[in-house]
Amino acid sequence: MNARIWGIIGGVALVLALLSPLVLGSAQKVERLFEAAEALYERSDYDGAIAKYKEALKESKKFGAKTERIDKDFTTLVNLRIARCYYELGEDSSDVRHYQSALRHIEEVVLEAQVVKHKEELTYLWAETLYKTGKLDQAKSKFSWLMEKFPNSQWMEKALYSIGEINYQQQDYDTACKTFQKLIAEFPHSELKAEAERRIAELALLCDESDPPVPDPCEAMYGAASNLQRQDKVHDAYQGYTNLITRCPESEYVTDAYVGKAEIHLEAGDYKGARRNYECAMDSTEDEERILELYEAYHRTYLVPEYSDRRIQSDPSDELFVIARLLRLEERWLEAAEKYEQLANNNLSTEDTIYALYWAGRCYHNAALQNPTLTDQTLFRKSVDAFKTLISNYEGSSYTIKTYYYLSLAYRDWAEKFRDQSKCQLVIDTVEETNMKYADVDNNDTTVQGWLSRMGELKDEAREKLFSPTDPLQEEAERAIAEAEAAIASAKRENMETQSIYKASEYLANAQQEMRRNNYRTAINQAKKSIEAINNDRPQPIERYVEEGHIFLKQSKLEKAMEKAKQALSLDPNYAPAHELLSKIKQRYYGLGWTFFDEEQYDQAIAAFQNAISIAPKFKEAHNHLGVVYIKQGKYLEAIVALEEAINIDEAFKEAYFNLALAYLELGEFEAAINAANYALEIDPKYEPARMLIEFITD
Repeated sequence: MNARIWGIIGGVALVLALLSPLVLGSAQKVERLFEAAEALYERSDYDGAIAKYKEALKESKKFGAKTERIDKDFTTLVNLRIARCYYELGEDSSDVRHYQSALRHIEEVVLEAQVVKHKEELTYLWAETLYKTGKLDQAKSKFSWLMEKFPNSQWMEKALYSIGEINYQQQDYDTACKTFQKLIAEFPHSELKAEAERRIAELALLCDESDPPVPDPCEAMYGAASNLQRQDKVHDAYQGYTNLITRCPESEYVTDAYVGKAEIHLEAGDYKGARRNYECAMDSTEDEERILELYEAYHRTYLVPEYSDRRIQSDPSDELFVIARLLRLEERWLEAAEKYEQLANNNLSTEDTIYALYWAGRCYHNAALQNPTLTDQTLFRKSVDAFKTLISNYEGSSYTIKTYYYLSLAYRDWAEKFRDQSKCQLVIDTVEETNMKYADVDNNDTTVQGWLSRMGELKDEAREKLFSPTDPLQEEAERAIAEAEAAIASAKRENMETQSIYKASEYLANAQQEMRRNNYRTAINQAKKSIEAINNDRPQPIERYVEEGHIFLKQSKLEKAMEKAKQALSLDPNYAPAHELLSKIKQRYYGLGWTFFDEEQYDQAIAAFQNAISIAPKFKEAHNHLGVVYIKQGKYLEAIVALEEAINIDEAFKEAYFNLALAYLELGEFEAAINAANYALEIDPKYEPARMLIEFITD
């Protein structure tokens, strides 16, 4: 073969090499692009995801790009994903153009789809998108087709409900009612059951008199709502009561509906909302006996425990906030989170926006934990985003410290659920950031110290998971080296002899070197010698005990800190620094009690308050709040014991007297309750809670 032919062959090869990226596809590149698109979708970056999906689809069309390992029908899958992104954009923006884009991608592949599950999802999305664009007849047809072709579809319940809603909007009330009844009959445990029941009750008012009988539609609506309340479906019950009041303003059941709403407000801790509904209930009836009964219930909303040294934050009483709280009570976390997120984006007061962001984060976090099969990290991400927005935009709010705690907790649970160690590092970083932010906070701020203690536990847990050794000796060696480092740092702060510090540092360097060589026993011995070199130069072990106690306190290891303080006091019962350390530990336990009480973790709150009392038996506030926790738990006899102890310590403790009166009231011991309330009034004649309690009993 001559040189010319070789030159031609070489030229062709060069051209092919240059053109190959343009005409030849790469399965690996397609897979990378698709995975990148999936990740963007998980982060709700739908525009970015669409661009990546389209790149992946374009690359898959090139010669040699085999996509079977991703999906048998890759083209359909990608178009489905793109359609889903456009649909979500439409949901976020209410821009009909996004729904129209979704329809184009669905219609491009739905008829040729080869994979059954893709065709099923495309059909459902097709119907939903048509519904969103107002093409009701076409949507109803697609929903019906889905039910016919895929009788076991995961979207069957939603399809039935949507058909019922379409018939309702088209004023075909009889068909709508039958559709909702079919949903309830075929899916008795459906999440949409309550909505269907409410629609049926509403439709009963709209159906012709010749239709199958509903003797009293208002009675049916009240029965459905009260039944939901008995089932603890408080959000749906609340909506049912509200609908009854709106649609049947003259019905005899309106009074009961207001009472039902008041009871739900009470359950949510919203006393102002409860009072408002009791007032409406009294205005809606002329039955004198019923009015007296309602007045007693109304009056009782003022009888709640009193706190001597804390202002308990009240929840917003706006209707949307109440609905969100009801969803929380029912543990419908995702719905609650979305409601709070919606509220946070409204033009609210700063205080209400902070509250909405805080609970959006909490509820998204709980929603992520609620689903054990969750593979999408979006809910954790939304939780973290809400917390970080609150921290960055509303620095210094009363919610900031506990927002830091729940941000750390979200990272911890995210790491556990998805085995992502990088989130363990974020736990550590968040706790350290919090410690720096609150480094100058007065130690008397017990609530802050309580949250910091709980965060310290999360940090220790994260460090253990991130750096946990497989060899127990390695863990012991690491701990010994850390203690040696702390001892040397302490000695430097105390300006101890340079020779002792130098000698200890040599032993520490040896320990670290042996650690790198995996000679753990030798490392432990060298670290202990390092500590001994420091301790031998300290003439007073009592000082060392106190210093070690402060280290443990800083690490939130309260039991160990208390042990060190007691060791110091065993050497000198009057040693002031040890008593100061115990006082700080006491305040830390007291702060922990408040954080647990705030989270309604009453058993942990009791333990924390009792620990504070064990250090300072005359700690009257801790006795009082212990009594409050017992009242919350319905343990009135235990509450009486705790509150009487608070009064024995301070006979002028009016809040403790009032709480004692409440405990006696709950036990039906009215004379004792009046006596306790009278004592509170003797201390402060203008003390309104005590006056109202007496009025409540004697009226």
